[in-house]
Amino acid sequence: MQVDKVKEYYLSDTVVDYYAKATSSVGLWVSEAKIFERVFGDSKASILEVGCGCGRICFGLNELGYKNLLGIDFSKKMIKKARQIARIRQVGLSFQVADATELPFSDNLFEGAIFGFNGLMQIPGRDRRRAALKEVFRVLSPGSYFVFTTHEREMTKWKKFWKQERERWKKGKQAKDLGEYGDRYEPTKLGNLFIHVPAKNDVVKDLKSIGFKLEADVLRSQVAIESEPVREFSDECRFWVARKPC
Repeated sequence: MQVDKVKEYYLSDTVVDYYAKATSSVGLWVSEAKIFERVFGDSKASILEVGCGCGRICFGLNELGYKNLLGIDFSKKMIKKARQIARIRQVGLSFQVADATELPFSDNLFEGAIFGFNGLMQIPGRDRRRAALKEVFRVLSPGSYFVFTTHEREMTKWKKFWKQERERWKKGKQAKDLGEYGDRYEPTKLGNLFIHVPAKNDVVKDLKSIGFKLEADVLRSQVAIESEPVREFSDECRFWVARKPC
């Protein structure tokens, strides 16, 4: 799967408008608020949100009292919209165009990092996802936490689908746009969306290979019962909490 092909989706005006509306109609999930406040604690902590879209999480954290936030995204249109929303709301949040696999920041700069809404898995190619993990690790100060979410192939509701998909890959009959087992590239009401659905063990291995210490992982449904708008916005996912050792 080519990066530019993935990027087209997030440059679509329809997708940008959808993400922008989600900043108010969806907002911060109850589960996100619970985990972020528990993990990051100090509202003065400098937190980097990778793949921020139009700022849904940043604006939500700001309402909880967090002020030292920076949101980045590789979509110029997403960042432009996030800045517009910040001006309308009259909040001093910063947003910047940047690639998660090549962060333009110095080492040990941030006291926390977030990659929400399964964003890490919307990077095509395991090597590129590992590069993003490595960059987050680099810019975090020792002892700091990184929180992100993923879907996973082991979920019961998808077991039959992934069994059939495995057989397609064994026979070489997988969809031509897919680069590795676990990739999905399917039409949605907003356009063709790419996402990688990992096995849980693969996420654990990648975190450890970079140097992160896995502190916790939990399904969203085990953290909170979300509202209907949240459930419509995102299916069940797993929160991962990793720490850069001191």
